[in-house]
Amino acid sequence: MDVLKSELGRSSQTSKELELALNEQYDELCRRLVEHRERAELLKRLADQAASQADADERLLNELAGTLGVACQLRIEQLDRRLRGQRLQEIAVDILAAHLKPGEKVHYRQWFAWVEEKGFKVGGKDPLATFLGQVSRSSRVASAGRRSGLYVLKEAA
Repeated sequence: MDVLKSELGRSSQTSKELELALNEQYDELCRRLVEHRERAELLKRLADQAASQADADERLLNELAGTLGVACQLRIEQLDRRLRGQRLQEIAVDILAAHLKPGEKVHYRQWFAWVEEKGFKVGGKDPLATFLGQVSRSSRVASAGRRSGLYVLKEAA
């Protein structure tokens, strides 16, 4: 009987040790599972950010290729040299910036002539009026006097 009790005590001790070891393994696996899930979530976010940045870079690259004329397909703006609206405003101000330093004055007729010299045509029934209406709205230029027809290129912000 003593042998049986002794064996049961050892068996009970072994069972407790085994249960303790299994509980430790369980806790360790739970901790590792949480770590792996967190790492997977972080990697997913990083992958999404990288994909978004790649998409943005690709759009920019396509824009640059179109602007430089190295794209397989011409941009629609390159097919039509007539200017209107925002595109007229942007190109006209760029041409002005190429001719003048900030603070220098120019009459709008001279400015219009520079745009035409670059090969652009201003759209509308009255191209000069269309030109004046668009360039006067630009935040990059200012009128140099009331009804003087003079404009000045503002300092770059």
